[in-house]
Amino acid sequence: MKGKMRLTLALSAILLITGCVNVFKVVDLRPNEENPLSNQEKAKQLLEEMGTAHGISNWDSIQTYKVTFHDEFYGFIGKQAHPFKEQEMTFSLHYIPKTSNGQLEIASGKQKGTVWGIQDWTTYYKNESGVMTSKKNKDMTFWIPTYQYFIELPNRIQEATSIDYIGQKLMDSVQVEGVIASWGTTEPQKDVDQYIIWINSETKRIVKVEYTVRDMYRFVSGAASFQEYKEYNGILLPSKMPVESNLTKDLLHTMSISDFMPNSVPVDSLMPLK
Repeated sequence: MKGKMRLTLALSAILLITGCVNVFKVVDLRPNEENPLSNQEKAKQLLEEMGTAHGISNWDSIQTYKVTFHDEFYGFIGKQAHPFKEQEMTFSLHYIPKTSNGQLEIASGKQKGTVWGIQDWTTYYKNESGVMTSKKNKDMTFWIPTYQYFIELPNRIQEATSIDYIGQKLMDSVQVEGVIASWGTTEPQKDVDQYIIWINSETKRIVKVEYTVRDMYRFVSGAASFQEYKEYNGILLPSKMPVESNLTKDLLHTMSISDFMPNSVPVDSLMPLK
């Protein structure tokens, strides 16, 4: 909770002074309220083609997985945006796919060896005796599922119940097509995120994902580029994900995946709370 309070104070001072973001408005990713390009069937087809390109059917044979994950934050806003003691961190992440069950172990720096987990939205940590003990932690409630969602995004976004096609454009000289996705409606909602998935028209790989961050603040939005793809057991994952935010003109942080190991631990080890 301290991390969120720290970010709140910092943002209140910066945003209200500069006026760079309307803190009273629910951010809306839709390019236009009335979409002349509306074509839900085309959006569905694009998401399915993207899923095939990313090998999402291979997730069906995976019960758990481990990812070596790196995250580097930049500048003052970046420092306020995370709960860790250092701006550059390496984690060992373990997850059960398509659930809210996972563990984050800090693998570098001053907090090396610290383990936090989440099981059905209840957070816990490994105490000095090595026992997993439940303890509320708002920061870990946010970051552990967030990292998981970015790793599994090509598969998880298929669950969206409201999608639409929003057109094509050039992005860094690459022709891309956009699909907006949400749940219930693509219109802005106070507690439901919107996503725009920009898909390479030729390869059907994700080039960039724009998103809201309703869990943190209703006025916050971001975008993550998916770069330097690598295949792991038929699953295509980006090795590098630079993250932009409407809170700063510079990069906020860069997430990186350096290794992926399927079925690395038993399912029960990621559900230690009785």
